[in-house]
Amino acid sequence: MMLTTTNGNSSPPADEETSLLPPALIDKNEDATSTSATSSSLTSWIRLLTFFIASVVAGGIIPGQNEYNRLFCEAGIFRYACHNDDSSANNDDAAIIAAYDGADTSSSSCCPAQWLLIANTMNSLSIFVTFIFLVSGIMFDILGGRNCATLGCVILSVGLAILATLLQSLEDNNDNIILANTTKPIIETILFAVGVLTCDIGAFFVNVAFWGFLFHLPTKQAMILALSNSCFSCASFIPIVISAFMDVSGYTLPSALLAYGAVIFVGSGGVCWMTVPSMEEYHSNALMVLGLPIPKRTVKGWEGIKEQLIGAKKVFTHPDHTTFHKISICVLSSGWLPAFVYMSMADPLGQEIFGEEGGGDGFSLGISFLKINTLVGLLVGPACGLLVDTFQHPSEGLIEICILMTVSLAVVTLLCGVANWMAQIVVLVAVSISQTIQLLLVMRYAVLFAYPNRVGVVTGALIFLFGAVSLVALLFVTLIIVFTKSYLFPVRIVSAIGTVAWAAYVVYIKRKEPFPTSPTLLPEDEREIAKNFGVATIEDAAYVANMSPDALLKLSASSKIADLRRLSDVALSGEASQRLLRVARRNSSRMSSKDVQRRMSSQISFQKEFPVPAFAWNKVRKGSHETSFDCIITAFNGHGGFGGRNEPSIEWICSAITNDRDDPRRVEAIGGFFGPMLVVSEAYGMILELVVHDENGRTQVAASCACYPPGTLDNDGSVMKTGGDRYHFGLATFGVAPTFTNKEVTGEAFVQRLTAFKQDSEWDQRRKDYGQMWYVAVIGTHPKYQGCGYGTLLLDVVSNYAQETKHDCYLECSGPNIPYYEKCGYDVLWENEIAIHGDSILLAGMVKKYQA
Repeated sequence: MMLTTTNGNSSPPADEETSLLPPALIDKNEDATSTSATSSSLTSWIRLLTFFIASVVAGGIIPGQNEYNRLFCEAGIFRYACHNDDSSANNDDAAIIAAYDGADTSSSSCCPAQWLLIANTMNSLSIFVTFIFLVSGIMFDILGGRNCATLGCVILSVGLAILATLLQSLEDNNDNIILANTTKPIIETILFAVGVLTCDIGAFFVNVAFWGFLFHLPTKQAMILALSNSCFSCASFIPIVISAFMDVSGYTLPSALLAYGAVIFVGSGGVCWMTVPSMEEYHSNALMVLGLPIPKRTVKGWEGIKEQLIGAKKVFTHPDHTTFHKISICVLSSGWLPAFVYMSMADPLGQEIFGEEGGGDGFSLGISFLKINTLVGLLVGPACGLLVDTFQHPSEGLIEICILMTVSLAVVTLLCGVANWMAQIVVLVAVSISQTIQLLLVMRYAVLFAYPNRVGVVTGALIFLFGAVSLVALLFVTLIIVFTKSYLFPVRIVSAIGTVAWAAYVVYIKRKEPFPTSPTLLPEDEREIAKNFGVATIEDAAYVANMSPDALLKLSASSKIADLRRLSDVALSGEASQRLLRVARRNSSRMSSKDVQRRMSSQISFQKEFPVPAFAWNKVRKGSHETSFDCIITAFNGHGGFGGRNEPSIEWICSAITNDRDDPRRVEAIGGFFGPMLVVSEAYGMILELVVHDENGRTQVAASCACYPPGTLDNDGSVMKTGGDRYHFGLATFGVAPTFTNKEVTGEAFVQRLTAFKQDSEWDQRRKDYGQMWYVAVIGTHPKYQGCGYGTLLLDVVSNYAQETKHDCYLECSGPNIPYYEKCGYDVLWENEIAIHGDSILLAGMVKKYQA
């Protein structure tokens, strides 16, 4: 890391206490806190349920595809699939797939081939759309819930406008419109697919905003995710409303879709903007719940996306679970097929079951499925979420869920061909329940096998994988329909296969017990867990946490807020700091003689290759961590009564302890922060000191600078990678347990600000991406000598080295110090605002380019 302070250009710190929420809001149960929490919870529930209604309205096309298929078919989509363009010639065929909702069958222009093409196209698009789950998660990470939901409403409205334009062109049959000539099937198919995909991409963007409520109702996270799933089931009712609106108003389908788009754009979009938490609110609530800030971005750029996808692949190909994953994907696919058929082909299936007279007055299997699916989504989905929130482990209840899935498919197998209205209602309920609990099972499956930071991408990949397998099976179902002229026969086949597969799955789970007690940890996941404790291995992390490795892994993999909070408290305790120092000493003593020789040779090389230039030789010398320590911590903290100004970002962080710069806690925390860094800088880079003689004639370090020649930073772009050899060498050599990680001394607010500062600055990655340069890690001028140009002289020395090696100079500084470095020839490369509870500090990366 790097912070700089050199002269009096930084602003003085504010005298007021920082506005931080008290720990009682999280840790204690005082009456005032309890009342406030209850009020906040009620408000959050109201916002969540209001957003749920808006998200149902903006549910997209796929959930209600059964009715949409009929509407699109009657509007003329894919009419080219019919061999005879004369719609009157298709009346007999149309009767096969007409819905028994009171419509005049003779007026329908659908033919079986047209219906089947629409159904298969929608099914294929629905599988492709599952991949958008990953994209929408990334967009949530970038935009936050509020912006993501609002953008989703806009995208959905655009998709509806595309479909309305396409349908209007088919309706008008006018040469002035691009699709007036219906002999252009490729263009028609492409536009239809683009319109549907755009609608459902927008719907996924809206849906993912449910995640924004996870820290508003932290003990009801499964309930929130269940509502997220349920809104798609409830959205299947929307095309019924559109159809009724068309009947009442006399609007055509294009006009109705435009009106629907306007409702989404204005109504749902407005509700999303008012109810969904913003990015700032989401992070603020996460801070209150967890006690530590979460990163602003968990997926960083295309490389981050690639890493997440590779991580998901590693989870599925882990040698201990590969076979079980393959079995699970196939079984999930078998359970999904009956739902696919009923979602897209229920009307022609109902016609085959009940014959010309139907199953009752105005009865339609497709319409009934949509209504029942809506009710199941409203009742069963949230109930499952409430139930899951009571489970202590993700594997609890899985056997029961799988048995319920088996029973549901068995009901479909036995009753699907019964020409009785009540029997078909039972079948539709069974299909809807199987669809809902399958989504729940996917969520729990991902939690079981994926480390928490991979649950989203693993869930999306799992849905995509079993969806892709289902697509192959759907093509087989389509061929059966084409050759047998029957919709009922393939339903019986796929539901029977599904029943057998799920029954066998239940037996397999009971015998083999394949579910792990903790998620699959990739090497990078283990490093991330260990890094939280300042070490590199799970074993060392367990030692620092004073618990067994298994207990540590279970806590780290838990999605329960209490477990995460406990882990944070353990990592930031005084005992953990002392244990970390012991680990550092042990690991440092094991460092190979080869590494020690490499450090010594590099220092000898730096002394020879980069001597102090002539213009500074009488003032500047090569220094050490011991001689520079006092100058640096005094410059950055401003203690000792010397006057001058300290470093703004350090003041922003340390003011959370107290505004008294002479407070021993501040001095100790800053010393523990910079001490190991200076040790590492001396060993792997170089320290420059500007020395003067004080009034007593004694030599004093007036300014100090730690810098790194090109190629000497750690492999992740840092001065010392947390948990790495350099980090432990610095801690062990400095010899003091790091107080800045001990919230028992510094307080929770200090740790929160320091954590946000380190993780949201992303400066290590920025340095790594920048490449070879001279890096000014730390530069500070003692308050007694600020304004004398000493810091500028040290920067000139580093700049002289950079000119010799033909490299740029790179540093980071706080916002108030930017003008000073601009005067020294540096330009702003990037800026990043770090904020906690609305209080922020600006951090900038600056570069001085090599002058050829």
